[in-house]
Amino acid sequence: MPITTDSVRTYYDENTNLFLKFSGHKKAQNIHRTLWMENTKSIEDALNTSNALIKAEIESVAQTNARIADLGCGVGASLFYIYPRLQQPAPALGLTLSPVQARLAQESAKQLGLQDHIRFAEGDFTSVPLPGEALDAVYSVEAVCHAVDPEKYFKEAGRLLRKGGKLILVDDYKSARSFNSSEQKWFDAYIDGWYVPGVRTVEQTIAFANKHGLQLKKNDELTPHLRLRNLPDFLASTLLFLGEKLPIKHAIVPSMLGSMALQQCLHMKVVEYRMMVFEKELPTKHAKGAKNENFSSRSLRSKRINQCQKPLPSLTSGTLGDVLPTSHLAKD
Repeated sequence: MPITTDSVRTYYDENTNLFLKFSGHKKAQNIHRTLWMENTKSIEDALNTSNALIKAEIESVAQTNARIADLGCGVGASLFYIYPRLQQPAPALGLTLSPVQARLAQESAKQLGLQDHIRFAEGDFTSVPLPGEALDAVYSVEAVCHAVDPEKYFKEAGRLLRKGGKLILVDDYKSARSFNSSEQKWFDAYIDGWYVPGVRTVEQTIAFANKHGLQLKKNDELTPHLRLRNLPDFLASTLLFLGEKLPIKHAIVPSMLGSMALQQCLHMKVVEYRMMVFEKELPTKHAKGAKNENFSSRSLRSKRINQCQKPLPSLTSGTLGDVLPTSHLAKD
């Protein structure tokens, strides 16, 4: 059965509360993987490693008044980590397919006193109800993999970012090499179990980004910083076979099988976990017939600063409906 946007939404609606219940650390509330760097001391730190890496990239493009959006935001944990650590950020947006996640995220924002600074909405990240060039940075953690047509994601990110803005991705990428039958079996089980039809190779990802004005600036493999829990192939294959035969229909079953399959894929280097950073191209020459204008490095820096000062359309509770249709908003 083909994976659709609706089936991805249902997957998260049915599983999110279970993911949170059995997550590595209740306080962090991240629905993504831990990264264990040399100085990582706790599981909470490991869960926030990717958030810290994203924050650093945001600060490199906008020191103050950063206008940011988390596309595929889950229950908001990344924004709750990043936003308070930025200098005077503009109001931020978190977008998720799942109404369950949007509601939980908005409830948490209220508890943290951030409801007037971060707003969450239910929606498709290939069609974001914001004007063009509205953002300094867009990021997604383990989200683009769920896109039925990932190129549409890059088209939308290119539209949303101002010139010089950054797109930051932390996600799985498929190896470009051919797979043997065992590797293909595990890759297919991962795709089906986790509802991730958008997993592509690094080369395909770069091509999508380039097509929409986004140039690669960073491509770091993070797989070595994961703590893999792969099983011997025979044991894992037996569990996969038995799991697929179970009469239980709850979505957590394929998710658990998908998790096991992903561990096998990472171990076999069928899939790599990476951080990729893209920048929206800056203008490089005068437009024909345009007025004389100094495009020196100084003036470009000035333009980027001025663009940073331009406020994101208000995302406060009183006026958010002017930017996002009210049907998309998470209820307070």
